[in-house]
Amino acid sequence: MKGTPFWKTYALLAVAASLGAYIYFVESKRPEPTTEKPKEKVFTFDRAKVKGITLASAGAEAIHLVKDKDAWRMTAPGDVAADSGQVDSLLSSLEGLQSEDIVSETPGALGEFGLDKPKTTVTLTVEGQKDPLVLDVGEKTPDGGALYAKTPARPRVFTVASYVESSLEKKPFDLRDRDLLHVKRDAVRTVEVTGPEGAYALARAEGSDWAFTRPLATQAGRWSVDGLLGSLESLRMDSVVDENPADVKAYGLDKPTRTVTLVLGDGTRKTLEIGSATADKKYNVRVSDRPMVALIPAAVPDELAKGMGELRSKRLLEVATYDVSGFDAEMGGKTSTYSRSTSKDKDGLEVSKWRRTAPDAKDLDTAKVQDALFAVGGVDVSEFVDQPAAPATYGLDHPTLKVTLKFEGGKPPVWFEIADKDGASYARRSGDAAVLKVDPKKAADVVKAFKDL
Repeated sequence: MKGTPFWKTYALLAVAASLGAYIYFVESKRPEPTTEKPKEKVFTFDRAKVKGITLASAGAEAIHLVKDKDAWRMTAPGDVAADSGQVDSLLSSLEGLQSEDIVSETPGALGEFGLDKPKTTVTLTVEGQKDPLVLDVGEKTPDGGALYAKTPARPRVFTVASYVESSLEKKPFDLRDRDLLHVKRDAVRTVEVTGPEGAYALARAEGSDWAFTRPLATQAGRWSVDGLLGSLESLRMDSVVDENPADVKAYGLDKPTRTVTLVLGDGTRKTLEIGSATADKKYNVRVSDRPMVALIPAAVPDELAKGMGELRSKRLLEVATYDVSGFDAEMGGKTSTYSRSTSKDKDGLEVSKWRRTAPDAKDLDTAKVQDALFAVGGVDVSEFVDQPAAPATYGLDHPTLKVTLKFEGGKPPVWFEIADKDGASYARRSGDAAVLKVDPKKAADVVKAFKDL
């Protein structure tokens, strides 16, 4: 019998080696079979049907929350409105809570897990369910990564993720509503402020911008007023000083240093009284619709301390060019009228087109018109003359330029005029009793931009 040729033996060994390598590679990548059971949810409930929550922590007063229509209220240890956002966060934690490991199906003494006297017990009352949902939480596991827990429904002890500790260990203040004014900035129609810097009031009619009504009629800065209202809208107390004080003199609230009164569109009035400051630069405050004295951070009082000047419009006009539908420009004894039309291009995008309609008709370069309107918003006010002399004192008896802007959406027209006198530039604007001293260079740029249209 002849022996197998060497090259055939080599080929067979090579095939066997390749096959072995392939099997090793495939098998090494194959996931290991698992016997781990899927984690179980501790509770199954519809959060919309939860009507009550009780948090009982060892050594502390129990907190009881009840749902009143769409809002939550704390009824114990005190009867106050609850923070719906905080309550929703608590329910989210409970809704997603899972048992990590089963420690014992039939535990003996619960004391070794801290469950004979639980650190925290949470109870949910759910509409349509006869028995409440209850969870007892005990001590941490030896490695600190989980907590022992138990429900009355079953004898077993299991563990839950350690994050649940911070979710459940709440103080009453953590869950109460800390919003002081309960206002939305868009609902505010008037603002009245008193303080050492003086008293002033602002108003906003429907479709109009903010303007001062006292101590004089003058324009307010759109963004500065919006910033103040935003601070008031988001104002939260840091702590409660006294729920029902017998005497507010100790808090400087018998004679508040500052007050802010907001009148809303429905006629509701809310007044924030600001009293004395504490050593750590917080302020005692009270709101008109409740006796409680609370502490707030210094941000709002510091903002109010800047006074009326911080809220005045420091630009000739704050113009959004896309809102302007037309304008009249008076210059050198001649008035020209301009209007904007819109159409859609082949891609369905809106395109604006400007045209002079009087005294003669002419299509205009849209970019030049927009540049002229944009230049108006760039004119800085360097000084307010709140008790102006006669217009001739400022050259405003014969202004170089007067422009009346018209808007879409029913917003009333506004106007401004610019003049030069003795090397300085002055301006006036609609609804403003003050004469404005403005930047001469930028004022000249506006005049030229409208002259070149």
